[in-house]
Amino acid sequence: MSLFEDVVEAHYQAATYRDHVSGPCEVDTLVEALQEVTPQHRDDAVVILDRQSAATISEHLGDDVHVTVETPHALREHVYLVPKRIEQALGGETMVLTEGSQTRFGLVMDPSCVTYANEVIDPAGVVGISWVVDDE
Repeated sequence: MSLFEDVVEAHYQAATYRDHVSGPCEVDTLVEALQEVTPQHRDDAVVILDRQSAATISEHLGDDVHVTVETPHALREHVYLVPKRIEQALGGETMVLTEGSQTRFGLVMDPSCVTYANEVIDPAGVVGISWVVDDE
């Protein structure tokens, strides 16, 4: 079991404490969610995205590398370009992680605000993102 295997649960729990940030699958929505995290937690916040949402954001940034983990013979480094590109767009100070998931989600959190069982223990450091997604 990976640390982020059930991270979608933290996404749902975030809604019980506060409204999710809603917006298009773009960097501006991530910036808005980061601003919603209480300042004392902001420096430690990480962004966690499903891989499809991360790929969409990266495409909007003009990323021309389109590979996935499933792409045969894809260089491993190319798979990690998507979160790195998003990190650069966020100013290079926020870590972006991606998770394989059938559910599209976004989550900004200070890891100290969530237990290993993915229970939110400090809502001030956890903000869910609800994507407004056009049919692609």
